[in-house]
Amino acid sequence: MLKAEFSVESRWGGSESSPSEERLQAVIAELAISDEEHPDAWLTHDPSGWTIRLDETRNAYLEDDDCNIVGHMRAVSPDFALRLWIEFSKGGRESIANEPWENGPPHVSAEELIAQKLHADQLMLQSDRTFYAQLGPEREANQCRIDGCVRGTIEFSVLCRPHHFEQIRHRPCPFSD
Repeated sequence: MLKAEFSVESRWGGSESSPSEERLQAVIAELAISDEEHPDAWLTHDPSGWTIRLDETRNAYLEDDDCNIVGHMRAVSPDFALRLWIEFSKGGRESIANEPWENGPPHVSAEELIAQKLHADQLMLQSDRTFYAQLGPEREANQCRIDGCVRGTIEFSVLCRPHHFEQIRHRPCPFSD
């Protein structure tokens, strides 16, 4: 076990106080698996509250005790990430100050922002489709209570699928089937 005061949060929510070097290596190795919902893991130097966060795209982020990104590095190998975490766990930010940090958060280009927005929109549409399908079939014997709607109601509702979707999600329904 490393002799330091630090904690690690693995990408899937396990928090550990001062885990072994082997466990740190395992937490870093988990980042090789793509998981958009849980993309990162971090080590916090408990005396200072500063953190080094690693993500699945192999970026490292140095964050102050208010979670502000003070520096970042791209293309960090798992071996380098492990060395960085070990040094940081022992000596805090001073021990990794001479590493090749770039100031502040990474710059995101307009193209990257557009791609991220498109991806987020696709994920939202998938989530919406799943919710819409879970509403089940409409019962034609009972007409939707929205004026002018001729569709049937879904079970446990006085609304059709699209109108029930809009009532719950507070936005227009993208589906009409």
